[in-house]
Amino acid sequence: MRHALKSTLICIAMLHGISYATRSQAADLPGSRNYSTPILASNWAGFYAGLHAGYGFGRARSADIDGFVGGAHAGFNLQSNQVVFGGELDLNYSGVDYRAFTETFRQKWGGSARGRLGYAFDRFMPFVTAGFAMTSGTMKSLGTKQDNTHTGYVIGIGGEMMITNNVSANLQLLHYRYGAQTYNVLPLARNANIVTNEIRLGMSYKF
Repeated sequence: MRHALKSTLICIAMLHGISYATRSQAADLPGSRNYSTPILASNWAGFYAGLHAGYGFGRARSADIDGFVGGAHAGFNLQSNQVVFGGELDLNYSGVDYRAFTETFRQKWGGSARGRLGYAFDRFMPFVTAGFAMTSGTMKSLGTKQDNTHTGYVIGIGGEMMITNNVSANLQLLHYRYGAQTYNVLPLARNANIVTNEIRLGMSYKF
């Protein structure tokens, strides 16, 4: 978790640096406006949708799990000066799993409904996010199989940068914690809870 958080913060800092450098170069061009006065934040308000992909890792039943995640998201933003707030829904395909000698466990899909709160530095916006999360679980053991749905919560941090007035890229780290479910598989029924983290890169189009 610590290494993932460090990587995400480095990437967010890089995005902010690129955004700052772009504004500085534009200000130095001949005929450019003098930006000695404060720059108004870019317009983040409105409905958006997009795709994302990344890597998930964590633990289930005290076993390490990891794998690819990817899916779609949609949301809306409201803006008051530089403060940006709104909500986002996402739905993900998941290949996060573990494989033991007689047992396998996998998350096939997941989704969340989250609030977001950010602060716009012109075309760059760091944000925090939190909300409700759901995921599937499939356990197989000795020829038996059972599916369950786990519910829980998600919290995270991220950064988003406008590439154009309608297209943006975002990078975020999300931490999921789900409640336990009982899986009735051979030789004995067992409980499984899921705790995962996702490093996710996404692209969005603002309508």
